[in-house]
Amino acid sequence: MKDDVIFVVDRNTIHRSLIKYHLNVNKFSNVHIFQSGSECLYRIQKNLVPDFIIIDDDLSENTGFGFLQKIKKAAPSIQVIFFTAQDDPILAVRLLEAGATDYVVKTSKIDFGISELIKNIKYLVKESIPVRQY
Repeated sequence: MKDDVIFVVDRNTIHRSLIKYHLNVNKFSNVHIFQSGSECLYRIQKNLVPDFIIIDDDLSENTGFGFLQKIKKAAPSIQVIFFTAQDDPILAVRLLEAGATDYVVKTSKIDFGISELIKNIKYLVKESIPVRQY
């Protein structure tokens, strides 16, 4: 069984650590954390391509749309999940239409939001169809 590679991109150190901790507890052991979208893109360009990227829409150097476009250009198969405090249905729809896989809202109880996030990732992993190698 393949160990899914997950990148977590969030400016908030505590959020990055909490997400990584909860992913590890839920048997996702190949988790890499980044403070910025540019750090994440650099790793992808160095041939460490994740299955999932969990990203906050609030990036200092980039918008969620700009980052999503760069990711999809670099590696279209990456599933990008926005995990953000912005409870904005219009933004969520726009990001999903632009190629995001999911949009999960951080709540005031961050652990609840992370639980929802992990539940969605588990579903995506379970439902994914393996790519055949020829």
